[in-house]
Order: sequence, then structure tokens, then C-alpha cells
Amino acid sequence: MIKRLLHRKWHIKPRIFAMLLLLMTIVFSSIHIAFNLFTNQYIRSNVEIQLDDLTNNFGMKGGNHQNNPQDELRLPDLSGQRPNKIGAHGEVIVLNSNYEVKEYNVFSINEDTDELVQIANHLKNKNIDLADAKYVRVDTAEGVYYVSSVKDANRPDRYFVFYVSVAGINNLVDAINFAMAVIMAIAMLICFVIANRIAGSVTQPLKKLSKFAEEIGKGNFTRNRFEFSDIEFDELGEAMNQSAEKLDLYDKDQRAFFQNVSHELRTPLQSIRCYAEGAECGLMDAKKSGATIITETDRLSELVEDLLYISRVDSITSHVEKHENDLRDTLALCAEAQKPLADKNGIRFEYLFDDQPVMFSYNEKHMYRALSNLISNALRYAQTKVTLICRQSGKQIEVSVIDDGKGISSEDLPHIFERFYKGRDGKHGIGLAIVKSVIEIHGGKISVSCEHGTCFTMIFNR
Repeated sequence: MIKRLLHRKWHIKPRIFAMLLLLMTIVFSSIHIAFNLFTNQYIRSNVEIQLDDLTNNFGMKGGNHQNNPQDELRLPDLSGQRPNKIGAHGEVIVLNSNYEVKEYNVFSINEDTDELVQIANHLKNKNIDLADAKYVRVDTAEGVYYVSSVKDANRPDRYFVFYVSVAGINNLVDAINFAMAVIMAIAMLICFVIANRIAGSVTQPLKKLSKFAEEIGKGNFTRNRFEFSDIEFDELGEAMNQSAEKLDLYDKDQRAFFQNVSHELRTPLQSIRCYAEGAECGLMDAKKSGATIITETDRLSELVEDLLYISRVDSITSHVEKHENDLRDTLALCAEAQKPLADKNGIRFEYLFDDQPVMFSYNEKHMYRALSNLISNALRYAQTKVTLICRQSGKQIEVSVIDDGKGISSEDLPHIFERFYKGRDGKHGIGLAIVKSVIEIHGGKISVSCEHGTCFTMIFNR
């Protein structure tokens, strides 16, 4: 049953109230138990000291006695007893061996004889040995007493029974316990009000944020302006707004992506179909048609390969497998692979590398693809040379690919990393998007400047 309650789902309001109630119950119960244990111990210790004082000073052999006018009584004179810390006053009665009240002080006693008889009967019922009774607790209808007794040395059948009433202090303790119970009841009421306010301050923002999340799930990425009293909810609302903005941008990118893909795929396919039908009908030279079909097929294959690659890059997380390698080697390999094309166009490579290895942890396959795309772009626009830079300064690594061409126009520059954006003499508009994705996966940043030709600069932090 308890296990089921613990695993049961609760609303925030009753959960907060239950937790506050449990806390208050534990605190008040601890205070109540500690208070009563302490006061009972304090009362008992003081009563024991007083009873010891009475029995030792007034009940010993040869103690002072007074005479009662009604009868010759041998009661000790207790007027000289020391005051007690709890305000209780000791009294004495004389009982015989049959627990009958034989003597009592009519001048100082506050209790009536019925109360004295009740004390005697309690001792009789409990079969208390009157010769040496110490600190016996006696509960009567009128109050609580502690009793100690000694034998009268002059009268063998008589016993001095000293008793101290603690009814007054017990009434005070009961009043304090009642006050604590009232305080706890009031505190529970306050606890309910506080729980209600706390739960309201939590549930209201949560309901608004849940509704916002629902709208995002339905495809409504409209940002909301939240003003919560708690900083944490404000931060959560801002984070959800940023997520909605990114999802909105991603959704638009996806739509543009599919539109551009369909357009890019349609063009070569239409060319292939047109030349194939022309060759089939004898309207076009078969050899020339075949060459065109092969060219368009290569273009289509290259486009599909780029699309598949960028799709894989999008699914890569920061946990991509990486190994520490010399970036100079990878950059040099990329340039060497494209050297035949460079030689064909009369373009030379200039290497500005550090003399020492530039070690960096990266995925060689992805980095090779990104650097190859940059070098391929540079060869397309360069006039005489392409400069490759790879150097390290402190914890930063700089890799640059520079061509001495005309540079990128100011209209195209803000859009060159967008997917399917084609500038002057561009191919598919995917190459630089791949470069940017790969660089970001490795925690780097890429920038471009066009003061003298085009310079792509990548910065990595070790």
C-alpha cells in the first residue's frame, strides 16, 4: 500500500502540501517529545532532591516535632525546608502498617483528608514497603504526587510519608502541550495557504509553457513573450522560444531544401530524357547525345553523392570518431589529389605551413572532404595560384585556402554557405554548406574575406 502511494502520480499542489505537512509533523512531534521528556525529567529530578532533603533532614531520628492541640502528634516541622525550583511544597503524613492515616498537619496541609486517604490507598494497592519507599509516583483523582517514606524510630508501627504534589507544574505542562497543538493546527492552515500559493506559482507557468510546447508540436513556431516571477521559468521560456525559432528556421530550410533538390534533379533528368528520345527518333546524333547523357549522368551522380553526404553530416553528432593527426598532411593530400587539374589550368600551389607538426583531433575522412571542396572552389576561380596556410599560434590553429581570382561579389557573400545557393560559376550550391557543417562538427569557425581574391579561413581551438 505504502509502495503504491510512493509510486503514485500526484498533482503538485497536494504533493507540496503533503511534504510541508510531513515536515511540520516531524518538527512539532520532535519538539513535543523532547519538551515532555525534558520537563518530566526536570520535574522528577527536582522532586527527588526535595524528597531526599525532607527524609534526611526531617524524617531522621531525633528530628524536630510539633504538638497538635487535638492530640499529641509527632509530625516533623517542615517550615524550614528549602524552596523548590518548580514551586512545589513538601508535606508529611503518618501512616501505620495498615496504610491508615494516623497523623497529619491540619495547619499547613492543603489537601482534604479524602485526598490523603487516596494517597494511602494507592500505596496499599501497589503494596509499597513503607519502611523504605523512595520516589513513588502516586496518581489520584486530584493530582499527581511523588512519595518517599521513612520509619518513625520512636514508634515501630508508624511511618513518616513525605509527599510532593506536582499537579501545578503538570497543569502548566498540559497547557503548553495544548498550546503547541493549537499552534500546529494554525500552522497546518498556514501550510495549506502557502502550499496553495507555491503550487500556483509553479503550475501556472508550467501550464503556459506546456501549451507553448503543444503549439510547437503542431508546427506553430510563433514566439511568445513570457514574464514570470521566477528566473528559472523565464530562462525556460526563453530557451523554448529559441528552440521554436531554430525549429522554424529548420522547417523553412527543409522546405527550401526539398524544393531546390527537386529542381536540381529535374534539370539533368530532363536533359537525359530529351537527348535519349532525340537519339531514339534519329533527330540527334547518337554519339553526341550519348556524350551529353554521360555528362548529365555524371552531374546527377555528383549531385546525389553530395546530397547523401550532407544528409550524413546533418546526422553526425559531436561524438564522431576522431583521431589526432597532422593537419598539414591532410591539406597537402587534398592539394596533391587536385594537382593534375591545377596543372592543366596553369595554376600552382603555394604552401605556407609551420615547420612543426600541427596536431589536431579530427575525423580525417570528413576533414578531407571539406578541404577538398575548398581547394576545388579555389581552383575554379584562381588565375595563377592557390595559397594554402596551416599554422598554429598557442592553442589556436589556422587553416586558410586563398585564390587570386576576382573574389566573391558583395551580393553573394552573405549567402555562400546556404544550401543550393549558387554564385557566379557555381555548381550545385552544396559544397560550401558541407564545408561549414564539417568545420562546426569539429568545434571550429569558418570565415571568408575578399580583399585580394577569396580567402577562406578556418579557426580551430585545441
